[in-house]
Formats: sequence, C-alpha cells, structure tokens
Amino acid sequence: MKKINTITFLIAIGAVMAYLSSASCGNGNGGNKTLGSTDTGKVTTKLSPILPFDVTLPPPPQRVLETTVRRGFDLFSWDSFIALSWPTDTTQVIGQHGDNATVWETWKKNYQVFLDSGQAPGSWDLTTQSKEVNLSQTGKTPPNMTAIFQPFLTGPLIDQNGQYNRFEIAMNQEMFEYIDQHKLYNIQGQQGFTDTVKFPEGDNTKKVWGAIMVKASWKILGKGDDTSRFHKIRATIHVPALPSRGIKDSTYEAWVGLVGFHIGTKTVTSPQWIWSTFEQVDNVPVFGKLEKGKHYNYYNGAAGDKALNKAPAQPWNPAIPNQIPSQVMRLTPIDTGTQALNDSIHKMLVMINPHNVWQYYELVGTQWPVNPTQSNTGNPFPVYMANATLETYDQGFIHAGKIVYSPGVTSSCIGCHNASVTWGGRPSDFTYLLKTAKPIKK
Repeated sequence: MKKINTITFLIAIGAVMAYLSSASCGNGNGGNKTLGSTDTGKVTTKLSPILPFDVTLPPPPQRVLETTVRRGFDLFSWDSFIALSWPTDTTQVIGQHGDNATVWETWKKNYQVFLDSGQAPGSWDLTTQSKEVNLSQTGKTPPNMTAIFQPFLTGPLIDQNGQYNRFEIAMNQEMFEYIDQHKLYNIQGQQGFTDTVKFPEGDNTKKVWGAIMVKASWKILGKGDDTSRFHKIRATIHVPALPSRGIKDSTYEAWVGLVGFHIGTKTVTSPQWIWSTFEQVDNVPVFGKLEKGKHYNYYNGAAGDKALNKAPAQPWNPAIPNQIPSQVMRLTPIDTGTQALNDSIHKMLVMINPHNVWQYYELVGTQWPVNPTQSNTGNPFPVYMANATLETYDQGFIHAGKIVYSPGVTSSCIGCHNASVTWGGRPSDFTYLLKTAKPIKK
C-alpha cells in the first residue's frame, strides 16, 4: 500500500474552507483522552480525530434552512463520522494505510450493556470492548421489538450474493454511564425508575460531549465485491436457533464490509438528537438515475423492479444460502449541497492515501429539530430521511411511476424515535435501546 509522507491542504474553494474553519474540539473516545495535534510527523491533515460537542451555525441573519443551516449540520455529521472512524492507533491518520480499526468499534455494544441475565454490565474498558465482534442481528429491529416499530416496515436486507445483512449498535461512554448509574440495564431497573430519562447533552459552551449512539450495517463480503472499497473487519457471524423455523444455532467467521452507518447525537441545540446517516457509495442506484453496468450491493439491473424496496417473503431464515437478493433503490436523492460537501471531503481523504477506504462513504443526510421547544418532535428537517440499508423498506413507495411519502409510514428518525418508551412506560429520550433490556434472572 502506497504511503504518503507529508500532506498539507491548501485549498481555496469556499465550501472546503468553510468545512476546515468549522473544525470542533471534541474527543473521538467519547470523553476519555483528548488528542493533540493530528501531525504524526508523517501525515498532516486538517481532518480531525476530535468529536464536535454540538453543531456550529452562522449568525441568524445568514441562516437559510435549506442551505446554510443544512450545511452546518452536515459539517457536524462529517466531523463526527471522521472522528468516529479515526484509527485507534493515535499515531496514525484516518485511512493512512488504506483501512483502519476505528474508535467507535471500541465502544460498548448493546449486547454488552443489556445482558441476557439482566445483571449489571462490566465497567467501561476499551481493551475488553474492542476484542468482541459478534454479529447476530439480521434486521435493523431486534426480533423482540418488531411490534414496536409498526407501521414502519422491517425485514432482512439480502445482498446480491444472497446473504443477509448484519447489524450492530454501540454507545459512547457518556450514554453508557447514564444507563449504568440509573440501573436502566434491566427491566426491573427501568420499572423502578420514576424520574424522566434524560441523557447528557453535548454543549459547545461547556465543552462536554453528550450521549452518542451508532448503528452499523454490514454485508458479508463475497463474489463481485471490491473489498478495497469497504471498511472491513473479521467478525463472528452467529445465527441463533429458532426451532419454529427450523433454524439451528450456528456460528462461523467471515469478512464483513461496512455498508451503512447511523449516528445519533444528543446536544443542547437538538434535544431530539442530531441524526446523521452514511452509506457505502455502491449500495443502490437513485430512482430514475440507474448507472448501467455498475455493480450495486443491493440492486441488479437485470432482475426487474417488481419487488423494488419490498421486504423478502417470510419465513425469514438467515441460515439458508443463496437467497433471492433484495432489489433496492434510493427514493430521495442526496441533496446537492450535501453531495458537494461529500465530494470535497472525499478529495481530502484521497490526498491522505489514494487507496483510502473512507473515500467510498457518503453522507446521505442529517436530520435535526428546527424548533426543539415547540413540540415533542421539534419540527424535524428534512421531514423524511432514509438510509437504504437501515430503513430499506420504509423510504416511501412508487405509485404510477411517482414517489409517494406518507406520514407515519415513511422514514423519519425523530418521528420514529419519538415513540420510544422504557419498560416502565416512560419516554426513553428518543432511543429504543432501553427496550432491549432483559429481566434479572435469579
């Protein structure tokens, strides 16, 4: 892999300079050790391993919702993605060697917090947390939560090799410690909690990080996949037994590539959270803009669109190989301003290393509350936003050749998460994670 010794960015394009000047001072480890200069002596870049505390916006007279405000939130999203994807080896720069182990992969996974026994989870230990990569969830929604998400559509996503996608959820130290301190890691603890669930908020003034949760979707790499275009890890694939469907418990190892990534960040400006969503660039075509001859992860131009964006027929069984692939298109194109920002960030990543895998990830969009104090949802903008690998089947639908969006059934991060509650029936502050808690086993 070619290594570039010294890189200095001297780019005068206004959009890029706006990004560079907006760099925040945060911490990719979610509040542990503050990193200093990103100059390792070998690679210098204005991209930062430091997580932003909150969004930074221009003064009110310069704010236009669709442009300058959106750009501020999109910059926040990219700042967050870069910091979370930064190497765990702090002497390196993101993508310096092509790919790298990431900061967020050292965070607590949901199954490490909400234990099957209902007992208290172990302490925050980056060494222990980074060792385990166990992918067993085959849908965005865990099996015990399917009913909660109605009328939103759920179901497995099957790639062009007939393999089920896998999903995982992780949280930063601030979010974990709130759950741990208030004993919200089991059903009994939530039922006994009589206060309002309110996770910590990121604050630019106080320079503190708030709760952050990430949701990742992975595809098992195989035939036709260009592995140089994915962030990849070696993972344990677990298929839990389900006798009613004839599924036996099985475990095997495989290389998986990151295809989708949600970041939810609780901040002072956005108590309904800032929702940032990224995808691998080869996932799906945009409706009406099919690139002929291109290999997509979840679309085959020769298969026809009869089953477009429709969940596979049940029963679902991830243990069966070579299943009929999902046929998926993106119904809402990426905003032109967001795409311009994607292009500028990609150029920076390429300058670090032409083989930098992170150049193959793009911001699909950012959703935030425009008026956070006026209602429970705070008037989210944009109204609808979907990740093709995480909200595959509730992007909207095609009718008579046109895209149709329906309130309550088309994807909205804030709108959906507004319905989340604890096992005690109280609002759970826009996260369904608490609902994955188990009872204490005696």
